[in-house]
Amino acid sequence: MKTTGARQRGRAVIAGCAILLVAALFAGGATGAPARSQATSLTVGVLPIANTLPLAIGIKKGFFDQQGIEIKKITAQSGNDIMLGLANSNMDVGFAGWVPAMIARTSGIPISAVALSEVESTNQASNWQNILVKGSSSIRTPADLAGKTIAVNALKGVGEVMIRAALNSGQVDAIWTPEPFLSQAIQIDGARDLMAPGPVLGDYWPIGGYFVRTDWASKNPGLAAKFRTAMNQALEYSQNHPDEIRDLLPAASRNIRLPIWTTVTNRAQLAQLAAYTKKYGVITSLPNLAVLVPSAIEGGKLLQGTVGNQFITLRQDGKLVKRLRAGKYSVIVTDASATQGFRLVGPGVTKVTSVKGTGKTTWNLDLKKGKYVYSSPAKPGGKKTFVVA
Repeated sequence: MKTTGARQRGRAVIAGCAILLVAALFAGGATGAPARSQATSLTVGVLPIANTLPLAIGIKKGFFDQQGIEIKKITAQSGNDIMLGLANSNMDVGFAGWVPAMIARTSGIPISAVALSEVESTNQASNWQNILVKGSSSIRTPADLAGKTIAVNALKGVGEVMIRAALNSGQVDAIWTPEPFLSQAIQIDGARDLMAPGPVLGDYWPIGGYFVRTDWASKNPGLAAKFRTAMNQALEYSQNHPDEIRDLLPAASRNIRLPIWTTVTNRAQLAQLAAYTKKYGVITSLPNLAVLVPSAIEGGKLLQGTVGNQFITLRQDGKLVKRLRAGKYSVIVTDASATQGFRLVGPGVTKVTSVKGTGKTTWNLDLKKGKYVYSSPAKPGGKKTFVVA
């Protein structure tokens, strides 16, 4: 465990027990649907965290088999290890955060994204990696963090960059930790959830993806496209079937907060993340985002739909949607009501959630020019509209 701040003082706060908790999920080769006899084998580097479980879902459901791909997984300990594995051609594809990818790209390792993965949530209560303090700590607000010490899982990673960007000051007496350790610290150790840097920076802040060497992608364009197709299927399926993701977790960890998986990325947010990464000295030059995030990766925005017993809203970056540009969007609907639902109708789109059901639903949509209407199917009189131009 390392610390971040002006002096980067070391303070061991929590043990690195990630591998012990979920290593069984990632040990050995892939399991699930049998590979076709003519399948192409791909070695994929993963980390021992729940964020990569959509890959396991994709294998189990046969999404990769349908594309003629056999997945062989190997487990690394950090995003930087994944980048080194790609640099040495020890793996074909590797899962990592955007910050290690930016470090690799600006250090001369020719990598680019081949598929997306997860983003952060829109609020502290549902976010899956936050800043925690002891329950007895005198630190009560983010303003109290100035001059203190914070522990992160690694320096020069996404945790350091996001915390410094969100706080823009000093050191703190706290830990930044993802799931499953966030829930463990709160439920077992009595820690207090203080702050979520991601949602402070923006809704659905980008975190990770799957990367390949650019020369590999140039030599294998068809295979790269097939991997992306299967991975996108897996991401969308995982987002809409969280219970199946939880079934892959150890029993003691099935109530953790899950990441939000998406098949579109907000390029403006990635550019801002790159700027933060350079500002705080993690990289010395900005990465070429056109190469790191090629055109094959769908750009788009994420919209937040919310359903309650007495209201229904659709927001982008916290603001009610009134007007959008035509293009790709992921609409993530959080339905907390067993008596209402979310219905969206417009040019080429008719989507609806169950009135009696609750939970999260994601729609990946190509919104065309025109007027869109959303309402609850149980309360059609409360219609709201927005225009796509």
